[in-house]
Amino acid sequence: MPTTTFRDTRPFTFLTSGLAAVVFAAGTTLLSGEVHAAQTLTYATNTSPTGLRGEAEQGFIDALASVSGGELKVVPYWGASVLKGDETLGGVKNGVADMGFINLNYYPNQLLLNGAFQLFPEGPGSYAGKMQAYHDIYDQVPALREEFSRQGQKIVYLYPYLPYAGVFNEPVTSFEDFEGLRIRASSQWVLNLLGGLGATPVSVPWSDTYQSLQSGAIDGVFTNYDSLSRTGMDEVAPNILTTQRLWVASPMVITLNQQKWASLSEQEKAWFQEAAAKAEQTFGDYYANEFDRISTQQQDAGYTVTAASEEDIERFASLPAVDDNRRIWIESAEEAGADHPGDIIEQMQTIIDASSEVNSEASGS
Repeated sequence: MPTTTFRDTRPFTFLTSGLAAVVFAAGTTLLSGEVHAAQTLTYATNTSPTGLRGEAEQGFIDALASVSGGELKVVPYWGASVLKGDETLGGVKNGVADMGFINLNYYPNQLLLNGAFQLFPEGPGSYAGKMQAYHDIYDQVPALREEFSRQGQKIVYLYPYLPYAGVFNEPVTSFEDFEGLRIRASSQWVLNLLGGLGATPVSVPWSDTYQSLQSGAIDGVFTNYDSLSRTGMDEVAPNILTTQRLWVASPMVITLNQQKWASLSEQEKAWFQEAAAKAEQTFGDYYANEFDRISTQQQDAGYTVTAASEEDIERFASLPAVDDNRRIWIESAEEAGADHPGDIIEQMQTIIDASSEVNSEASGS
């Protein structure tokens, strides 16, 4: 389309207000020689629009609309209404949804290299430190992003869980009390660590966990603090052990179908990057208060909330099972054809150690 030349239009009285409005609205794109229709994208997630995860994901959706002036609109499908949690990776790859929330724990084979996050039980205590670790790891360890590319999608937003905590049917005030308890966790790596503490690790589907805890089929659940509160598991198991330094290392990941990404204009891609930065900053303010809010709410409800001691944290982070997990992961990665997977662990450890110093005063046990 040729570049439009604007002249004095006063003699042309036939220019109606309606046509003028169209010209005005199209002005910027006419000058650049391009016209882009607004994009409407579908988003599949297994969470509700409330709580920590809902706050993060809605915040990103809102930021996309804001920075694009409404040119990028996302229609969310909450609560696994389109894709279940373990279906999202394939669903985004196949275009069932344009965007999706990816839980790395659901894909130990397809996202094997990304599973290395779980090999680092101790990490940054602050939000800023966590986000720096995520960005640096994905920037400096390209094999992790490439793994998503092989699944036909691009990472467009990241955010962290709250640290690990446990809820139990009986009093638990330290990791010593884990001895003999049947405890559910979300991945083989954390289950191995629980076994190293003398617990009986139990793998239960997340959808069955509340009922298993309520019925006494399991004695406790060890996972991110926000999920325990959001699902009400603390109501049926009101003995809570919290940590701060034991981060849930795996980031929560939002991806976009790779073909859809390739079809976007450079301006639209830039909006995605701008929205991610904006949402990250906004969500940081919410995240900074959420741990204390949940703890206070639980105490006000009469639950017993105990913070793990420094000795407990050190014990957990130095369990022999940590090295066992890394050895098993390296063997699995080599069998899958990964080149020098041990180097990935070393790179990630260096980055995590550096990120742990960011706003270190905000961390604790």
